[in-house]
Amino acid sequence: MEADINLSESMEDYLEAIYNLIKENGSARVTDIANHLKIAASSVNQGLKKLNQEGLISQEKYGPIKLTESGLKAAEKVRCKHRMLYLFLHKTLGVSQESADHDACRIEHALSEESFSKMVDYLIKNNYIEEQNCAFKMKAEKEEPKMAAEQLMLDKIKVGSKAEVVKIESKGRLKRKLMDMGLNKGAKVEVKGRAPMGDPIEIKVRGYSLSLRQDEAAEILVKEV
Repeated sequence: MEADINLSESMEDYLEAIYNLIKENGSARVTDIANHLKIAASSVNQGLKKLNQEGLISQEKYGPIKLTESGLKAAEKVRCKHRMLYLFLHKTLGVSQESADHDACRIEHALSEESFSKMVDYLIKNNYIEEQNCAFKMKAEKEEPKMAAEQLMLDKIKVGSKAEVVKIESKGRLKRKLMDMGLNKGAKVEVKGRAPMGDPIEIKVRGYSLSLRQDEAAEILVKEV
């Protein structure tokens, strides 16, 4: 996953304006952006130069401004924060639509990832947003690298370590056997010991001590906790 680019408030405003103009009109030009943000065209040109240096936009001479792949991701992130803030202010606090939109524009630049995540969790819990919402995608992108780095097969877990079952990779009879042993998704497992040759592996799950063959443990995907 690409590293996040540290954007200033004005750069985020330019990206959001370009994104909205392309969505609404099919293209974005300097004069359009200046009118949209109510600023001078010369200021827009300076801002676009910085965005171009960061690889977020592209523009042929006198042509419309286009978002690069990185620019689109950054713009969607800013836009999503705006939408979630607007929804939170308007739907949960009863702020008027006009004020909610104005305040969301001011707050979105200073909102931390932690606060955004907590706000989204609240909106999800209270059924204000559905799974198709942009916020789900943003949360998944944040969690994916972390999850991938922590996941490994149970036979690779060190003695004394604890893990949580993510899924059983095997099919059929072996999968049923492992599930009957309590090794379902979400089950907490502690590796208690190994035989001298590494087989079997002694584990504790749901309060019970069990022995697993190494090839059985190799079918269980877990994440360390």
